[in-house]
Amino acid sequence: MSGMPFGVNRGPLFTLSQLGRIEEAMIRILSRIGLKVHEEKLREAVRSEGFPLKGDRVLFDRGQIAAFLDAERARNGNAFGPEERTPASDPLTLGVSQYSQNCLDAETGRILPFTSEMLVGATKLVDVLSERGVRAGAPGTPMDVHPDLQPVTLYRISLTYARHGHHPPDPRSVRSLRYIMDMAECVNCPVRLLPVYLVSPLCLAGESLEAVLAFKDRIHTAWVLSMPSAGGSAPIRVGDAYAMSVAEVIGSAIVLREVTELEISWEIQMFPFDLRRLSMVFGSPENFLLQLASSEVNAFFHGTRWPPFAGNIHTMAKLPGPQAAAEKASLMTTGALLGARHFVHGGTLSLDEVFSAEQLVIDCEIKDHVERMVAGLETECDPESCESDVLEGVERGFMGLDSTVEHYRSAYWYPRLFERRLLGPWQEAGSPDIREQARQEVRRLLSTYDYALAPEVQREVDRIYARAEAELG
Repeated sequence: MSGMPFGVNRGPLFTLSQLGRIEEAMIRILSRIGLKVHEEKLREAVRSEGFPLKGDRVLFDRGQIAAFLDAERARNGNAFGPEERTPASDPLTLGVSQYSQNCLDAETGRILPFTSEMLVGATKLVDVLSERGVRAGAPGTPMDVHPDLQPVTLYRISLTYARHGHHPPDPRSVRSLRYIMDMAECVNCPVRLLPVYLVSPLCLAGESLEAVLAFKDRIHTAWVLSMPSAGGSAPIRVGDAYAMSVAEVIGSAIVLREVTELEISWEIQMFPFDLRRLSMVFGSPENFLLQLASSEVNAFFHGTRWPPFAGNIHTMAKLPGPQAAAEKASLMTTGALLGARHFVHGGTLSLDEVFSAEQLVIDCEIKDHVERMVAGLETECDPESCESDVLEGVERGFMGLDSTVEHYRSAYWYPRLFERRLLGPWQEAGSPDIREQARQEVRRLLSTYDYALAPEVQREVDRIYARAEAELG
């Protein structure tokens, strides 16, 4: 396909004056309310660096915050504004979630806790689908081992059964981290960055923080982020919610830079909250819009360009069906038209509680559909060849022309699952159900699995896992 790729542009969601007011509100929050630091030892380290305390909260000077932001923006060239983008025809790719604790059994239709054996099968499917653009490792967490051993088992399965499974998972516990880091060294994918997940509202605490402090000599960077929800753990008004999110992230970044001497990166996020269901809601229109908004807020405070797109395909649907298809397709279509090329959480349902092999195959079909749409049309016309084809087509029809045979595969996308027959032929074929076809495709794909990790690497991974199992399991 050599036509013009198809895309759309969007304007900003925030004005500069609105972002300026968010910055002023953030400064007031940090200087008057402060950041709660839960661990006494860390509070004392912060006090020794000259930060004033009010009870268990650290307060920040306005000039200190301004200096931090000025340095960050200058380092990035004070380049705030939209990225200049042209429509791209690069292939779309999918990722999966490592957090799913359950699996939809394709044979029984039951949602079951992920076992290690089930996760191996799911990981093999992910690997086979790498030929269709799935770039990921194990799509879940095994629940049949000790919690501290879960991320280590996940990583061992990911390395062993998926060619794109080398990226280390979230350690989730300090005890797990050493073994994950050792395994990552085996495959030349060393852990040099660890996340610090903040506790909203305005609290620097938790096991991810403990992991950074325990292993700061083995890493280069701590990545600070939070997951506040507007109306749940943050104010419901969007601008106010972002002011609080910026405050907790930047306040924590300043503290960690001072007490760890690590390079500190940081990200501002915001998520929707359903006050009727009392849960964070992904896959919703508000979630997509907040992703776009977060890109702009991050760029404003970092002094960078903001990407105009978002790239996840979450759904709150519990089973494959109308809701899952509608939410995932609408999110991927809009994201791709705005410029996204990689989409995360393929095959996941109920936010990221459930992995479904059936849904992953359907998501690949959605991806191919969207990829063809954004590829655009080839619109060139050569008068001489056109006249020849029309003359021949008028005489004997166009379906058998050499040009039709040569170009039909590039002109049209042909689905593997989606139904295109008219009613009669579909009924004559036994009225096939798309979900059953997806399940059959899962079985077929698993029969083609052929990946193996290099034997010497596998032996070292297994040796490290045996140590972890002896200590943690």
